[in-house]
Order: sequence, then C-alpha cells, then structure tokens
Amino acid sequence: MTDSRTPSPRALPLLLGVLLVTGATGAWWLDSARPVPPDEVVRADAWLRTEAMLGTPVPGPAPAERRADVRADLTRQLEALGPAPDDRTSAAARARHPSPADARDPGTTASGALRTTATALAEDALTAEDPALARVLAAAAVSRETAARQLDGPEPPAPDGTDLCDAAGEPAPGGTTAPGAVLWSALDRADYAFEALAARAGALPPGSAELLARGRQDVEDLLEAPSARQVLAAEPGLPAGAYVLPGDVREHPGRVAATAARDVQEAAAHVLARGDAGTRCWALVALERATGLRAGLTGDVDALPGVVRDEPSP
Repeated sequence: MTDSRTPSPRALPLLLGVLLVTGATGAWWLDSARPVPPDEVVRADAWLRTEAMLGTPVPGPAPAERRADVRADLTRQLEALGPAPDDRTSAAARARHPSPADARDPGTTASGALRTTATALAEDALTAEDPALARVLAAAAVSRETAARQLDGPEPPAPDGTDLCDAAGEPAPGGTTAPGAVLWSALDRADYAFEALAARAGALPPGSAELLARGRQDVEDLLEAPSARQVLAAEPGLPAGAYVLPGDVREHPGRVAATAARDVQEAAAHVLARGDAGTRCWALVALERATGLRAGLTGDVDALPGVVRDEPSP
C-alpha cells in the first residue's frame, strides 16, 4: 500500500537549505571560471600601479610643493579609475603584468616611475573598448609624462621627440573620421592663434615666444598627420581659420595661448573617447603636446588634462 503522507514540515527547511547552498556554490564556481573582461583587467592594472605609486615617497630634487602636487594628481587619477578592484580582477591584472608596483623598486626615480606607468596607460588607452576608460587612461598618461619632465629639472616640460604614441596617428582602414573633426578644428584654430601671437612676441613673458614657436610647429605637424588628412578628405567643408582672438590678446598673450592649448586638450580628450585606435593615437599625441605647452606657459599640470571634472568616470 502506497504511503500518501506528505513529507514532514521539518524536512522542508533542510531541503531548501541544501538547494540554496548547492545553487550558490554552482554560481560561485561559474563566476570564478568566467574570464574577467579585458577592460576590467586594464582598469585594475592601472588602479594597482597608481596605488603602488601613492604608497611610495616621491624622491628627487623637485621642490616639496611639486612633489605634493604629483601625489594629489595621482590621487585624483585613482578616484577617476573607480573603486578598488576585487581579488579576482586584481589577480587577473597581476597575471597580465606580474610587477605592477614598479614605483616600489628603490632604484626607480619618481620621474622614471611616472614614465613607466604613463607608457603602460597610453598603450591600454588605444585599445580600451570603454570610451570613458580610454579617455581617463590617456589623460592620466599624459599628466604623468608631463609631470615627469617637470620633476627632472627646472626647464619647462616640452616634447623631446618621443611621444606616448609612435604611430603618428595612422588611421585604421575603414575607420570613422567623424570624431576627429573636433580635434582638426581645434588644431586649426590654435595654429591661427599661435601665428597671430608670434607677431606680438615682444609682449610675451620671457621664454614664451620659444614655447609658442614649438607649439605652432607641433600643431602644424599634427595637421599633416595621416588621421588629420583623412578627416579633411572626408569633410572638406570644415571651417579653416575661423577664429577670433580675444580682445585682451595684447595685454595677456600668454593667457590666450594657454586657452588655445586647452581647447586642443579638450578636443583631443573628446576624440580619445570616440575614435578608433589610429585616431586615438593622433589625439593622444595632440593631448601630450598641448599639455606640455600649457605646463610651460602656466607651470601647472592637470591631473586629467582635457577631461572636464564633472564628466562621469569610467
């Protein structure tokens, strides 16, 4: 005779508990076995490198105030990179780069550590899929490279022929040119401004005329880059030279030059968030050159040049 009695009510909680534990264990196993998304590994690697630098004193001959500025910029960059990565993501980042804490090597100078991480961030910025992450990585890379030049000595930072991206903006085959139009226009306006300021070299602060001459050459080189030519070929109607100098150009030519450089920074950051790898390379060089010029004119280096502070972090 079949026993039609239902299971004891006391057995139901035990059965449910077993099912829950089994399900949770399976979910944990599946999650741990799933690869960490590449962008998350890149973000974690940048976060760990930045944290390592913040955990190390900044040695060198630079004034204490400048060293404090560098640490403040690193802190701002760490915040922009988001919350600390979890253990699994951190492990994936360490597997990708076994020694992210280069700054803890006692033989590494402050400027050397900044340059090492700047190079790594720039390389990742070219391939990151998340636009916001690409922009933050590139801006942090440029900030660190420019700060390294300042830490190396009293001379104003200026490009030394070696950029964070060596491809000179080679466009990707079939890539879109639309994002680059913003940068092309900003570079063209800056070229016009620098040419007009050159005629007022006598009113510039000491050393500024040389900086502007180098800045103008940089702009002209960037306007001749393959990505720039591709943008202009795709949009021949882009306005050229449509720039009105501010009314105080005679009284404050240095400020006008710094404003033109800032416009290039912001346009470059825009392209870094939207362009393909080739266009991003062009934008990265533009951001680096404009940041070096502004630092030479003002003495300041932004933590994230070109990135508006109220823009969302990745």
